[in-house]
Amino acid sequence: MQRKTITTAQAAERLGVSPQTIQKWVDAGHLPAWKTMGGHRRLDAEAVERMVAERRSRIEAADGVESIMLVEDDPVTAALIESHLSELRPEARLRVFSDGFTALLDAGREVPDWLITDIDLPGLDGLQMIRKLRENPATQKMRIVLATSHSGASLERFGPVPEGIPLLFKPLTPEALAAALTGE
Repeated sequence: MQRKTITTAQAAERLGVSPQTIQKWVDAGHLPAWKTMGGHRRLDAEAVERMVAERRSRIEAADGVESIMLVEDDPVTAALIESHLSELRPEARLRVFSDGFTALLDAGREVPDWLITDIDLPGLDGLQMIRKLRENPATQKMRIVLATSHSGASLERFGPVPEGIPLLFKPLTPEALAAALTGE
């Protein structure tokens, strides 16, 4: 019996992400796929539907609960920010990542309400990650807070900070984080 297959574009539409995100999920082993003799990817339709159901159940389980994604490669700084967030938003679901690429993949699977990210990350830096998130209709409206220990020319090498995104300097204080999360 032959399994039903779908294209990358069909999977992207079904999951509400870009075809590039589907390709990254395939490359990372999150979705089974293979290439046709013509070089086109085909995905197992059942695996895509399982992912759709999984995403839907996560969203239903989290209904009404704020979700925050923290991307910070320094474990001490991540622990400090986690501590601040547990006091500021005790009911929020917090997901922590140490690199921009993994966070980008996860944000495509489950869009957080908030993204708090360091700028200087290994591989894909925080600003590159934000640019990618803003290209995807499903993730472009999430609220973002940037954090950095860089300033001046050191900060400028990453490129301009997108307009409307608060930039906090480390070490983050609970007051600065609270203000950024309330839009003050």
